[in-house]
Amino acid sequence: MSTRSLARCIAAALFTPALILALPATAHAQSDERPTTPVEHRQIISANPFGLMFEWFNVEYEHKLGPTTTWGVSTSWFSLDHGDFDYANGNALFRYYPQGHALNGFFLGGRGGVFHVSDSRDAAVFYGAGFEIGYDWLLGSRRNVGLSLGVGATRLFGGELPGASLTVPTLRLVNLGIAF
Repeated sequence: MSTRSLARCIAAALFTPALILALPATAHAQSDERPTTPVEHRQIISANPFGLMFEWFNVEYEHKLGPTTTWGVSTSWFSLDHGDFDYANGNALFRYYPQGHALNGFFLGGRGGVFHVSDSRDAAVFYGAGFEIGYDWLLGSRRNVGLSLGVGATRLFGGELPGASLTVPTLRLVNLGIAF
């Protein structure tokens, strides 16, 4: 791992927990309502603008199935192993909100999809299955501004590309979105 990559990983490791601890108080202070009350919105589209600084891109669509569950789709592109391998994927996701307020609060989720992994010489297609945990906030007077943090991992299988990582991270350092 290069010094630059190591510095990015350390910064993310230090920044993310601090942000997770600081944001609930900030979110609560900006709203007279409890942040975990149900919302009328049925869906949210979000992306991680900060990931672009780390050469990671993602966009996600999530839709309520019921009071505690959602389904969605996501796509992302990122590099691993000093930029030697590029990963592009499309995933379906399912999330469970145990407090009973889908799109707002703590969630546990599963995801599965297809990954295209390439290096400078070759490429392969893999299938992936993984999990994630995170927290979503809906902020603003209409509670339509989404902020989401989360982590997880996906295991790849079915393809062959020597040297490619078969376990890849799912990072939602700060996804920002709009609920409607």
